[in-house]
Amino acid sequence: MIWIIKKITNYLAYLFLMGAYSVTKDTLMMLKRVILYDLIILLLSFAVSMIFYREYAIVLIIGIAIALVNFLLNALITEYTMKASKSKILILAATVGRIALAAGFAYILYNDDMINIIVYLVGYSLHYVSMIISMIIQKNKR
Repeated sequence: MIWIIKKITNYLAYLFLMGAYSVTKDTLMMLKRVILYDLIILLLSFAVSMIFYREYAIVLIIGIAIALVNFLLNALITEYTMKASKSKILILAATVGRIALAAGFAYILYNDDMINIIVYLVGYSLHYVSMIISMIIQKNKR
């Protein structure tokens, strides 16, 4: 099972960064680790939510997925602007766009049910758990 998750992680990192502006090796390794832990948390969350809160499982998955996409976009855009010496306007515009993406999904999922928003935010927040786990494991390896 872990082998499959690692293959998916490598494929997603390659697919996402295929057209990227020469991402550094450290950044690529960090992104792969976070994607790996996000996928593990996503699978565990999906299993738990299917057992206890089946009607909110997809909302939770969307929250994790949007957080991961936002994280990858942030890493890619920041790396690009740092290397290309682009203006700060690109970083600002990308940040506003990423916020709009997350808010847009929250608005779509609201559907007069505040629990959808809470579950979406829980899913979005679970991404940060994977980032913390990734950094703790990386720190312990050194």
